[in-house]
Amino acid sequence: MRTRRARRASRIAKRIASHAVLILACLFAVFPIYFIAVTSFSTIPIAGITASILVPKPSELTLSSYDFVLFHYYPSFVSLLTNSLIFAGSAAAIGLLLAAFTGYALSKFNFPGRRTFVYFILLISLFPSFLLILPLYFTFKDLGLIDTYLGLIIPYSAGAVVFSGILVKNYMDSIPDDIEEAALIDGLGRTEAFFRVLLPLCYPILGLAAFLAFIGPYTDYAMANVFITSNNLWTLALGLYHLNSTDTGVQPYGLVTAFAIVMSLPIVVAYMVFQRYIIGGLTLGSVRG
Repeated sequence: MRTRRARRASRIAKRIASHAVLILACLFAVFPIYFIAVTSFSTIPIAGITASILVPKPSELTLSSYDFVLFHYYPSFVSLLTNSLIFAGSAAAIGLLLAAFTGYALSKFNFPGRRTFVYFILLISLFPSFLLILPLYFTFKDLGLIDTYLGLIIPYSAGAVVFSGILVKNYMDSIPDDIEEAALIDGLGRTEAFFRVLLPLCYPILGLAAFLAFIGPYTDYAMANVFITSNNLWTLALGLYHLNSTDTGVQPYGLVTAFAIVMSLPIVVAYMVFQRYIIGGLTLGSVRG
């Protein structure tokens, strides 16, 4: 009897301990988001994390930071958002299309050096993208592509192909060759079999790849800061940086956090739209290496 009670008490203690750890982990993860949200509405100067900041009074809350960011900041938030969507959306669309062809070729075609080429792509993906900024800058400067939409869309699209191509390749490896062979027997060409049979089966990994290919250019600062010289082509990342760069010594935390929250809304919307495919891609995209 005592042994049974001791075991029961031990299980309850372990359950309580595990729940306590999970609660602390959730609080640790949610606290930065809560602090950013509260700061964006607060009128109190931020000098540290205090009780008055974390639990503000209703009279200390205001929408003035959001009003400035959305309607009074220059360049306008709409212009910054439009530029970011053009860069990120174009790069994601072009990169995803090329990644689909790349993954298909690496998965379903046998050619000499295929495995070496895959390893080469994996090796390239290990290098951070900012290493390419200097050679790309001089190349695009000679081509007259600096401070243009095309000058940023090209490197963003190339970066999406490198990473997403491997994702699509791994996913297509899990699709039996018999499916494509059956389509070919039914009279379809390889191109038709790709678009009408294989590509629809890859929607989960394509959704994940599209989401990741969109986030990178949307939040990028380093490459955009070098390739964009006029404020009419500024992206949201550049706008956020210049908003935070003040000569007064006083950091506009309320404006910065409000800008960051509004900037993150398109990503949240994109995640909600592609959520089903993102989850499917995360769980199935690496079935085989």
